[in-house]
Amino acid sequence: MKYTLLGILFASLLFLGGCATSKDQMYYDTAKSISKDNTMSQTACWSAIAEIAKGGDNSARVGAIALAERCKNETVKIESPKRNWLGL
Repeated sequence: MKYTLLGILFASLLFLGGCATSKDQMYYDTAKSISKDNTMSQTACWSAIAEIAKGGDNSARVGAIALAERCKNETVKIESPKRNWLGL
């Protein structure tokens, strides 16, 4: 009986720890993916504007400068996983 209760307690702690780890891993993977996508998007935008500014006349250059404001975007923020009173 004593060992059964200890086994159940140990198994529940392992389960809670595993859930916390998967939530943390999902958070870090999502944050990394968002950061990578944001960087790729900004790189493509600035590259396109540089090409427009290089190859066009003065009006195209002015238009490229106006488009540069659209390349500046806000970083998407996600909330970190919530912790319970045990810190898991």
